[in-house]
Amino acid sequence: MDFSVFDWFIVAAYVAVTTWIGHRLKGKQETTHDFFLAGRQIPWYAVSASIIATTISAVTFIGAPAIAFASDGNFTYLQLAIGGVIARLLIARYLIPRYYQANYYSPYDYMSDRLGVGIGRLTAGLFIVGGILGQSVRVYATALVFELLTGWSMAESITVIALFAILWTWMGGVATVIWTDVVQFFILIAGAVAALVVMTGALPDGWHTLSEMGSTAEKFQVFDFSSDPRVAFTFWAALIALPFQGISVYGTDHLFTQRLLCCKDQDQAKKALLWSIAGETIPALMLLVGVGLYAFYTLNPLAPELASLVDAKGDRIFPVFIISEMPVGVRGLLIAGILSAAISSLDSILSALAQISVTMFYKPFVRPDSDDSHYLKVSRGLVIIWGIVLGFTAWQFSRNSGDLITLAFSMTTYTLGPMLGLFALSILSTRFNVGGLAPAVALSMLGVLFFNEPELFHWVLPTTANTPLLAWPWLFPIGTLLCVLLALRGRKMSSCV
Repeated sequence: MDFSVFDWFIVAAYVAVTTWIGHRLKGKQETTHDFFLAGRQIPWYAVSASIIATTISAVTFIGAPAIAFASDGNFTYLQLAIGGVIARLLIARYLIPRYYQANYYSPYDYMSDRLGVGIGRLTAGLFIVGGILGQSVRVYATALVFELLTGWSMAESITVIALFAILWTWMGGVATVIWTDVVQFFILIAGAVAALVVMTGALPDGWHTLSEMGSTAEKFQVFDFSSDPRVAFTFWAALIALPFQGISVYGTDHLFTQRLLCCKDQDQAKKALLWSIAGETIPALMLLVGVGLYAFYTLNPLAPELASLVDAKGDRIFPVFIISEMPVGVRGLLIAGILSAAISSLDSILSALAQISVTMFYKPFVRPDSDDSHYLKVSRGLVIIWGIVLGFTAWQFSRNSGDLITLAFSMTTYTLGPMLGLFALSILSTRFNVGGLAPAVALSMLGVLFFNEPELFHWVLPTTANTPLLAWPWLFPIGTLLCVLLALRGRKMSSCV
């Protein structure tokens, strides 16, 4: 696979320009309020684009085409958008006003006010674990591309991505993250469209051939009304289970709420969140790319050496096409966009991890009386530490043989459900007595582990099955409901009169 000097020039120029843009638009960085919330001066449209870009990331850009390309692949992944839309509507109506009623830095500050500082820290700890697990998959996804492109080892590819992410986050905080998100959002969309143009141009009758071959292979099936709870992409999972995941992600996961809190007021934050619903159309574009890959490689089979790479990891199919079939220059821009998507995702989580570490742990336990400039220095140091941890975790995930989409979602099931459960309890605490929250969280995580990794509980289940008992979407409501039900202690007396 030939990656020309001009392509490398495009990659280097893209990284340099986006770094400059982020630096120029970052604003002042004098306090932690500036570093973490950008002084609440980011326009809603930039926040909305940043949310979309973080949602799609390199996992969707690389993983979604692989889903449609697979022999039994189709468009049923699109059903997940139902849960995302429902979740955003509920968050805009009920959660965002709560976050703006005080100068909260995160949802965990809000929960600390309701359930006590200890519970706020417990939730922050869940976010840290979930953030590392979920975002490391995105780094691994991009390293798949660089491994093909450069011949570097997986560890070397991950190291380069992590170093750039640390640099961008350390330099400008969340403002740099958001503005570079905006740039890479447009690059990835343009790149997907360009890939479709190249694919259809190489087919005998262009779009007609793509449509005909996709229809014959039943690639365009969207709805699956199966009631089998072991199937992930079903209408019922999207309608019932995925809203739990969506509310957890956009409403309690600080990776996304941090962006919403960068808006100047709650009306702007609501607008940013609701307009991000438009991003649910992007997976459709990437799945269409997957159908294009299916048509293209059915008529133009992969060379044996490339076929063996794709057979080993199916998620390599789109990167293989980019590197081997896209025109010089466009190829470089696409690779740069994928790199930017990974760096942007890593920037986002590094900024959020540093903020939570400082505000929820370092400040109260280590240096409660220091000035803001000290906390800003510590925040930048923590960006480096968390960058190393994320890189190491991504390298561990490189040994996984499953597909990217399933890996990315399943890694978040352990923490997002309990996080949403604690948030629900913070609201219910005005009417109900709650207690035993830490054991409730531990047992809910154990319950999710039981359904996701039943082989670990062979002493309970007389089975040797090593596949999940339930598909990953159902693990989000299980984690949430277990946490809530185990912590409720009955209605408060004052609410009964």
